[in-house]
Amino acid sequence: FSAMRPAVKRACLDAVLRQPTTTRLLLDALEAKDISANEVDSIRMNRMLKHSDKTIAARATAIQGSLVNADRQAVLAKYRAALALEAFPKRGEIVFRKNCATCHKIGEIGTQVAPDISDSRTRQPIQILTDILQPNRAIDNNYMHYSIILNDGRVLDGILATETSSSVTLRQPEGKQEVIARLEIDEIISRGVSLMPDGLEKNITLQQMADLVSFVKNWRYLDGRIPLEKPLPTEP
Repeated sequence: FSAMRPAVKRACLDAVLRQPTTTRLLLDALEAKDISANEVDSIRMNRMLKHSDKTIAARATAIQGSLVNADRQAVLAKYRAALALEAFPKRGEIVFRKNCATCHKIGEIGTQVAPDISDSRTRQPIQILTDILQPNRAIDNNYMHYSIILNDGRVLDGILATETSSSVTLRQPEGKQEVIARLEIDEIISRGVSLMPDGLEKNITLQQMADLVSFVKNWRYLDGRIPLEKPLPTEP
């Protein structure tokens, strides 16, 4: 399963989820960690969470609960305090450029490698904070971290951008793209995690996190062309 491409994984899961019997087999594999729970996208996980068979739904709920380890939960609990601080989005832009812009794009800043985070108008600050601190909580299969092992032993990491019968294109941080001939490839493996690593907060203080969340939430209002009823805080 880990060697399947995103579209093939989705088709495989759709086939499995058609029947309760095969759904239980999938749950067996997830519970045994033969398949990473991160490999099941949110749409298909929700089908199990809302299954009419209460046993299937309960097992899926337990699996989803295991996606975030205790360490990540503790980090989120600590950084929730940032949401109570007065935040300065202009300062948050500096934090974004330094820590996020190699893979994310907001407005004219950064490179679009990871999922689009710029449409944040309806998203609450706690949702933005959670996505920053728990990147593996919900992963779009199109942005899963893949490793390509070459015949000469080299390992290339990134996101599968495109595939043809003769080559695979890997998208990497900073917008780099590597086209690899299939004849050069020994194995393609999904790592079952986001390309965005855990631990981003190690380089970000509570105040910087408050500013970063405010920037992601409010970036489109900073140039004044789109007015807000309440002006955003400016640096003292």
